[in-house]
Amino acid sequence: MRKPWTKKDMQLLKKLYPKASQNEITAKLRRSWYSIVNKAVRSGIKRIRKAPQWSPQELRTLKRMFPTKSVRQISEKIGRSAGPIRRKAMQLKLEKIIQPNYWTAKELAGVRKLYPKNTAVKIAEKLGRSVQVVRKKVFDMGLKKYNVSRKSP
Repeated sequence: MRKPWTKKDMQLLKKLYPKASQNEITAKLRRSWYSIVNKAVRSGIKRIRKAPQWSPQELRTLKRMFPTKSVRQISEKIGRSAGPIRRKAMQLKLEKIIQPNYWTAKELAGVRKLYPKNTAVKIAEKLGRSVQVVRKKVFDMGLKKYNVSRKSP
């Protein structure tokens, strides 16, 4: 059965809903969270969401990693999602350092030597490059697999 909202309930809702915790609000109003949110929305009362503060350690890690690491790597390291990381980097005016990743002669020779008998996955692991990049380089170099057991006429 519905419990009607009294003036006292509404005053408490206006006071608590913007900043208090969900547990505190439900305990004081003795209503379900769904009921409280529904009433607040219909009354035009909004919650004030405060983003968690960045610790000095998180900021140091962000400043150190952002220029050369991906947002995903930073996210895994500090435990924040991509959006807040990008926003904080923009606020701090951090920039990415894009370093060209040219193929060395040694790497190209390695691809040429390894490709006929190895998969692109294995070559990528050995060279420390992505599989997609290795496949593209193999294509660009025009390398082909050959079957060792095939006899020529």
